[in-house]
Amino acid sequence: MQQPADLGTVLLVDDYLPLLRNMAFLLELTGFHALTATNGAEALALMEAQTPDLIISDIEMPLMNGFEFLSTVRADARWQSTPFILASAHYELDDVLHSLDLGADDYVPKPFDIYDVLDSIHRTAPFVAAHSHPIAS
Repeated sequence: MQQPADLGTVLLVDDYLPLLRNMAFLLELTGFHALTATNGAEALALMEAQTPDLIISDIEMPLMNGFEFLSTVRADARWQSTPFILASAHYELDDVLHSLDLGADDYVPKPFDIYDVLDSIHRTAPFVAAHSHPIAS
């Protein structure tokens, strides 16, 4: 079996473990390396050791929510240009606009599937996803 190409590192941040594990597995099948964290504070600790090529974060999380995490990432010169996608089950215009005001590159409503995520990656970070291959359905 041919190994997928290394398309870069995606940091997934979500406190719902089944979703976190499934998305990490599916992104790795498409050729990404996935790092996972269950809240913004944990994600920042991971980022100190390894800067991801792309971040996908939930909004509703304990300790540090997605808005706080995004604000912290954008305030740090090391990560200001890292593509950042926020996701939430609460798909309201105010949340989308607030996300964009804070510096998010895209907003994906939940529930989503791997194709929604890959589409967002292509829109947000085409240089990261240029060689990705869709998963066979």
